[in-house]
Amino acid sequence: MTANIPGQVQDAVDQYMELYQVSKQLDERMSALRKVIEPFMRDNEISAIRDRNRTGKVQLNVQERARMTARYTTYEVEQLSKLLEPHLIQRCLVEVVDKDKVEALSKLGELPADVIDYRTTSPTYSLTVRFEK
Repeated sequence: MTANIPGQVQDAVDQYMELYQVSKQLDERMSALRKVIEPFMRDNEISAIRDRNRTGKVQLNVQERARMTARYTTYEVEQLSKLLEPHLIQRCLVEVVDKDKVEALSKLGELPADVIDYRTTSPTYSLTVRFEK
């Protein structure tokens, strides 16, 4: 059964679909341009480049993020222990460092301040457009 769609709503849906396709094309073009801009800025240690019209700039933002994984959060150990033999459970378990506890104890002064230096991180990059006011 097809609902009776008012013309105004159908027009809005049609326009939305058109704009959606245009936005996807623009995203693809911007992604291709980013593949040119970002490596150049990283390799040359440039934090911002202005456009020729001086209306704004593209800014490279770098953020160090802790390497994290959800690899160890998929299964409940207690439930698996009921199903698997002890030697198999031991083969599935690994020891990991609780990042939140290390950082909390460091903030409380219970761990040396330089313990944070041992955190593994990887940089993530983002481009931001800033317009002149």
